[in-house]
Amino acid sequence: MATSGALSTNNDNIKYKITVNQNSQNVSGNTSNVTVSVRFYRTNTGYTTFGTGTVYCMINGTTYSASVTSDDKITSGGIVLFTKTLNIAHNADGSKTLTVSAWISHSQVDSSEQSYSQKLTTIPRATTPTINVASVDMGASITVSMPRASSAFTHTLKYTFGGTSGTIGTGLGTSKTWTVPLSLASRIPNATSGTLTISCETYNGSTKIGTKTDTVTIKVPTSVVPVINSVAVTDTNATQYSKMGGVVKGRSKLSVVISASGASGSTISSYSTKAGGKTYSGSSFTVNSITSAGTLTFSVTVKDSRGRSAS
Repeated sequence: MATSGALSTNNDNIKYKITVNQNSQNVSGNTSNVTVSVRFYRTNTGYTTFGTGTVYCMINGTTYSASVTSDDKITSGGIVLFTKTLNIAHNADGSKTLTVSAWISHSQVDSSEQSYSQKLTTIPRATTPTINVASVDMGASITVSMPRASSAFTHTLKYTFGGTSGTIGTGLGTSKTWTVPLSLASRIPNATSGTLTISCETYNGSTKIGTKTDTVTIKVPTSVVPVINSVAVTDTNATQYSKMGGVVKGRSKLSVVISASGASGSTISSYSTKAGGKTYSGSSFTVNSITSAGTLTFSVTVKDSRGRSAS
C-alpha cells in the first residue's frame, strides 16, 4: 500500500490523501488489481465538517465519482469518501506507473485537482532463454530452457549465425532440444568456431510480448578436415616412358599434380610435398632430377583456410 502526502483544500484545517493498494497481479493478462481510496481528515481535533457534495477521482485517465451525504462527517480521525477497485493494464514490458488525481466539490469544502503517481510492481514478461552448454560441436544437440512467466505463454525460437538465420520451433513450451546443423560450418570458412545467437520470442496467444536472447559457441568438429583427392605423377617424356616402361634415372622429369578440396566451406590455403629429400609447394610442380633408382615416395600435406591439414 502506498499513500500520497497531504493534499490541500480551501479549508486549511481539512486535508486529503490518495492511497493506492496493489491487491494482486494477472501475469498472463499483464494487469494489476488495485484499490484506490481518497481519505479526508481534519488537522485539528474537536471539530466536525459535514454537508453534501461529490468526490472525483481520475484513475489511469478515467474519472470516477462518489457522492457525499451529510452522514459523511470529516473529523480528525478521517473518513474515506471515495474507493474504487479495478484492473490496471501494464505496459508491454510489464512496467506501469499509475497516476491518480482527486478533488472535492462540497457544500463546506472544495479543492483543485491534485495528482499522485505510484509505480506498480513490474510483471515479468518476455522469457529469458538459457542454453544448457557454453559450447558444442556442430552436429550435436543443445537444450534451450524457457522458464515462462505464465503457462499461457508460448515461444518461438530462432537462431542467427554467420549472416544466416532460421526458425528452430514455434508454439513451444518450457524447453526445446535442437541439433545444431553441421551445414553452419560453411558460414565460417576461415574459423573453427563462432557465436550462435538463440532468440526466444514470447507470445500470449497471438500477441508478442517480447524477445530475449542467449548465445552459445558452436565449433566445427575436428573430423572436418580437407581432403586430398588425388596425386597424379607423370613422366614429361611420354615417349621415353613408353619405350623404357618406367622412369629413367638422370633423364626423366616428373610432373606432379595434386587435387585437394576443403571441407564444409573451407578452401585449400597451402600445399607441401616432400620427395627425394626436397620440399615442393603448390598444387603442381616438376621434379627435374631423378638421382637414384628404386622407389620415389611423395608425401603430400595440404592445409585449409581453417588451419586444418590432411596428409
